[in-house]
Amino acid sequence: MSDGIIPTRAAMEGGGYYNRHSAMQAAGNAAALALWQSAANSVAFGDEPLVIVDYGSSQGKNSMDPVAIAIQALRARAGEERSIEVIHTDLPSNDFTSLFNALESDPQSYMTGSTGIFPSAIGRSYYEPLFTPGRVHLGWNSWTMQWMSQHPIDIPDHIFALHSKFEDVHKALLLQQARDWRLFLQRRASELRHDGRLLCLFPGRPEDRVGWEWLTSELWHALLSMKHDGLLSENDLLHINIPTAPRKLADIRAPFATGDGAFAGLRIERSEILPGPDLHWDAFERTGDPLPLARGWTGMMRAFSGPTVAASLSAKPNRAALVDELYGRMEASLASNPRRHEHFVAVVLLHKVG
Repeated sequence: MSDGIIPTRAAMEGGGYYNRHSAMQAAGNAAALALWQSAANSVAFGDEPLVIVDYGSSQGKNSMDPVAIAIQALRARAGEERSIEVIHTDLPSNDFTSLFNALESDPQSYMTGSTGIFPSAIGRSYYEPLFTPGRVHLGWNSWTMQWMSQHPIDIPDHIFALHSKFEDVHKALLLQQARDWRLFLQRRASELRHDGRLLCLFPGRPEDRVGWEWLTSELWHALLSMKHDGLLSENDLLHINIPTAPRKLADIRAPFATGDGAFAGLRIERSEILPGPDLHWDAFERTGDPLPLARGWTGMMRAFSGPTVAASLSAKPNRAALVDELYGRMEASLASNPRRHEHFVAVVLLHKVG
């Protein structure tokens, strides 16, 4: 890849698994849909082809509502017969088969009952250029910017850098996040048309809180228990790292802290951090049954972290069994001690002005 970026994450769990275990992400998206519709109502266009890009699509299920909203808003202004391109992007290893199956058969597909909509996909990291300059009218990006472009440092006391006790780990994390955010903004600024909009939604953190402590600690303790039982070594644990972390508003706004408030031709129209939903806890309070909660949160954690864990254990012939054991232990622990999952969502709307 260009710019010296080394991919250290795997795509989401395939076979449609992520689509089936991303209810948290779908619920979080709902907080941004009104703002997204407003962006679609505001973007300028002429007679050129209209282009919507879904940056970091994964398997597509959670993209259906945002894309449908954008299509409806654009056609309300441009005419119901206006042709629209929808382009989904993700890593080359992404499960694009599930994406296209969802487009074809999911009842919520934005293709259902529509004509003149032309979907396609690009298998490439969004830390690289994806489009010719000035092509994109609207960009949607949800639940991906927590992933760093590369693993910045080994973590001796956790698998998530933000929960480490070591200051050098935190410094490496913040430096990598800052580099990634600026590079992502530069790439998208080039691709957006003048007056285009890009909405990003990803894990955030308030100044005085972190979030995710419960689930990330449960996964780490499951790994520690496997080391205790001789299934994994100390060296295995050192190299199992999930390069994700939420961002503070100050870090999100940092590139824009200039005299005119712009960075690479982009301005922030809105940025905020909101409490994230916990649908599994809400259901647990109604039923008192901890098993659906445990299965729901374990499935979500495996959907995004399982392939990266498996890649870290690639030298082990029984790595599939080890991954099953890890998430089985996590599920059992969650069921024995159900709690509310505290997390926060950053919502950022960017406007191409330069």
